[in-house]
This record gives sequence, C-alpha cells and structure tokens, in this order.
Amino acid sequence: MKLVLGIDPGTIRTGFAIVGVEKDKFSVVKFGVLSALTNQPLEQRLLSIGKEIENIYKQHSISETAIEQVFFGKNPDSAFKLGHIFGLCVYQAMRAGSLVFPYAARYIKKSVTGSGNADKQAVQTFVLNIFGIPPNKLMNDSTDALAVALCHIYQKQSPQLQNVSSSGQIEIGNRK
Repeated sequence: MKLVLGIDPGTIRTGFAIVGVEKDKFSVVKFGVLSALTNQPLEQRLLSIGKEIENIYKQHSISETAIEQVFFGKNPDSAFKLGHIFGLCVYQAMRAGSLVFPYAARYIKKSVTGSGNADKQAVQTFVLNIFGIPPNKLMNDSTDALAVALCHIYQKQSPQLQNVSSSGQIEIGNRK
C-alpha cells in the first residue's frame, strides 16, 4: 500500500492527513492538526511543527506528499510566514525521500467538490462523505489536508486531470 501525506500548511495549525492507496481504493490512515503556541515567535513555531512533521515521516513510509501552495492574498506578511511553513514541509518531505506535489487551493477545491470557489464547509462535507468519516468537531485544517491528499490521488488516477493540473512535482535531484 502506497501512503500519501496531504498537508495544509499553517503557522499556528498545520493540517495533515495520511491516506493509504492500493490500486483504485484509498483509506484514511491518520489525520489531525499539528499545533504551535500562538504566543511563540515564528522561529519556535517552525521548530515545533518541523519536529512533528519529521516524526510523521519517521513513523510512516510516505512515498508522496501533496501540499497546498501558499496563496498571496491581501496580507503579504501572512503569505511570507506561510512560505516559511511551506518550505519547511517541502524540506522534511524531501529529506525523508518523499516525492512532493504542490497544488493551488482553487484546484484542490475543484478536484474535491467540483467548484474552485467552494467554501471550507463544503470541502469538509465532501471530504467527510468521501472517506466515510462521521461529522464531529474536526478542525478545518485536518479536513483541508484530507482534501489535499484526495486531490493528489484523483490527479494520479485520472489522466484527464493531469492535463489541467495546477501542480508540478518538485524535483529532488539525486534520490538514494
């Protein structure tokens, strides 16, 4: 069984989801949120989240990592900080030997819900239904990470989606 890690990067809460894929079937292995304290400086939050991501790679043989790309909105400072987390996640994946696939938020939403303008509630509803997870007090970040992983699985299984993808694999050079 191949394991795909979906990541929704955040400076306070980073969502993660490990999904097992075998032929045309997939199932949730583990998902949740990696949290950092809001009162810590960015450097401490990076260290905290980085250690937790490293542990995920140590505990699971992740072959592919799908990660939501940083969106530059109205606040450049937030995008800058998210860029740090994105880079940290890519680094940890590559260090663990996982292939990395970034996806734009709109593409993830379109892949999962059929609409690139879907709100967080719609994404959460679709993801919970697809994976057969009963609704509870899940944080949006963890269901967003499930959506990232699902988007990647859909892309890999459907040649039509590969032609319209907004992503490309990040090359890791010499893999050992």
